[in-house]
Amino acid sequence: MDDREATFNPTAVETPRGLLLIDVSLPDEVDVLEAALADEGLALDDAWGILVTHQDVDHAGCLATVADRTDAVVFAHEVEAPYLEGEKELVKSSEERPMAIEPTTVDVRLTGGETFATAAGPMEVVPTPGHSPGHVSAYFPDAELLVGADALNVVDGDLVGPRPEVTQDLETARESVVTLADRDVAETFCFHGGHVEAGTERIAEIAAER
Repeated sequence: MDDREATFNPTAVETPRGLLLIDVSLPDEVDVLEAALADEGLALDDAWGILVTHQDVDHAGCLATVADRTDAVVFAHEVEAPYLEGEKELVKSSEERPMAIEPTTVDVRLTGGETFATAAGPMEVVPTPGHSPGHVSAYFPDAELLVGADALNVVDGDLVGPRPEVTQDLETARESVVTLADRDVAETFCFHGGHVEAGTERIAEIAAER
């Protein structure tokens, strides 16, 4: 990684079994994750599950450490599993900028459409490939909330589409935005940029830009 400052926004969802984390953070950032949870009155050790939206280092860099510490069940799309388990090289790794994460077993391989019980109502796993081959988002229909990971971004308070410079397959990523526009969303939470009170109407506008 380089020396640029960045703010990441993993998500913690309360469920009947305890916390379900949606993504974690960079390698060696477990203390930062734990402190952020504590600020919200939550405890990392209460995590029973981790939904990994995709393989990127900022999302899964400390996955192995968190999974080992909490013994949490690791969920990821079946397409992402070989990258998380070390069978395949990360898609954004190159000779110029090598990237790697500590291999971690994916306990449950998802295909999309799975639903988790949460305190905010059912949470649906929505396949949103493009940013990476098996990228997923999480949709809470009762709360009209979308956790978009890197399928969307928030920049200066505005909800925007995929970032071309870090998107593996831009056309597929734009098709995923079209998929998200079909859902009733009032609020969106992105890994880069955080929360914004914008949803279906704005997502449809982004989809129309393609």
